[in-house]
Amino acid sequence: MTSIETSHVPTQLGHIALRVRDVEKAAHFYSDVLGLTLHRGGQRIAFLGIREDASHEIALMPLPADAPGPDPSRVGMYHMAWEMPSFEALEALHRRLIEKGVRIAGYSESNSSANVMFFDPEGNELEALWEPPADEVARIRASGAPWPRLEQVAL
Repeated sequence: MTSIETSHVPTQLGHIALRVRDVEKAAHFYSDVLGLTLHRGGQRIAFLGIREDASHEIALMPLPADAPGPDPSRVGMYHMAWEMPSFEALEALHRRLIEKGVRIAGYSESNSSANVMFFDPEGNELEALWEPPADEVARIRASGAPWPRLEQVAL
């Protein structure tokens, strides 16, 4: 087995481009519900993100209004995940999702992270994830406190 020289390996995902039927509605969801900043946008395409050192993390590309939605039985993206800086930030986003009537897909049980899975207006599945560093996981476990969990909504 050969090793790959690290200078030839990607450093991080630059952005994801989603095809959507309604760019304006999708851009509103990603800015109003998730809190992303609309960097550039209009009827034809929208660029949104959170990083100041990048032009965008999401590009929204238009399709006709009658285009079929995502199909979980076909090859393609399952979901994209957004990292949250703290459990409290994840809780706040979770509350906002519920308040905005966003359809929740579910939650994963883990002893070292917490998450919520949900859908954008086009039916693309998203995840918000709090995955603390190993030292914080160890601190929480050593405290004897139960692992932080979101109050799940009935699906």
